[in-house]
Amino acid sequence: MDNEAAMVKKLIVNADDFGIHSAVNKAVCRGFESGILTSTSLMAGGTAFDEAVHLARDLDGIGIGIHLTLVGGLPTVLPPEEVPSLTWENRCLCTDYGELIRRDLKGLIRMDDVYREWDAQIQKILDTGLPVTHIDGHQHMHMWNHFFPIALTLAKKYHISCMRVPDEKVFFGLTPTPKGIFRFAAKNGLSLMARSHRPALKEAGIHTNDHFWGMMYGGHFYEHRMIFILNRIGEGISEIMCHPSADTAAMEKTFHWGYEGEEELKSLTSASVRNVLNERKIQLVSYQELKKS
Repeated sequence: MDNEAAMVKKLIVNADDFGIHSAVNKAVCRGFESGILTSTSLMAGGTAFDEAVHLARDLDGIGIGIHLTLVGGLPTVLPPEEVPSLTWENRCLCTDYGELIRRDLKGLIRMDDVYREWDAQIQKILDTGLPVTHIDGHQHMHMWNHFFPIALTLAKKYHISCMRVPDEKVFFGLTPTPKGIFRFAAKNGLSLMARSHRPALKEAGIHTNDHFWGMMYGGHFYEHRMIFILNRIGEGISEIMCHPSADTAAMEKTFHWGYEGEEELKSLTSASVRNVLNERKIQLVSYQELKKS
């Protein structure tokens, strides 16, 4: 933990998937202009990327991260034939992290494909001229053990001095149902892996969040859940990851995630949420502030 961050409560509120759909782009704008959103992660392969870049130019002060992507059924930035181990399904990325990990454990993913695709994603975003504050990953695949060294190498190559560490608290979020138990176990497995990378990030001079929230509530960050988390924010730098959208039905029709993005947008713009922030003297920041520390 950075010493100067340890004495106060600072909070990054980051919307993932900026550029994936116009409904997300609109929600990011509303969440920043009328709510507590401070940061967003831009997806280079998103179909609404150009719109997101255009909108971001008017969002003065918002943090812009790079959302490294290897999953989601999305197109690659490089031509699919140049990264064949990543584009097995209709010349696009595979559907989810489970399939990607299974393929990787079978030795079917070429690390050179990962490096070159992520390098192209970073270059595409940097070429917009937008000031980049940090790196994170779609479904957190930047923390998968085989891919993390690539993310770290690219962060150093492009002098990106902050990276998300998604290590939600171990005992947080257990729901006694088969689906809930599976998600809880997956969350803790990823959190343990992410936590193990902190020494390498520190050695490389990469700043990180100290605490993280959003995996167990992903896509369902209702107002009461946001307030619940805010009441547990401690000293240091915390990050809340969210997935707001301005049109839940349109997102579900396209992606079938089961996310309730409009409810998440309501949480971000809630007066009750803002009141809790003020009462608990939590400072809203972005990764830009970590870069300065």
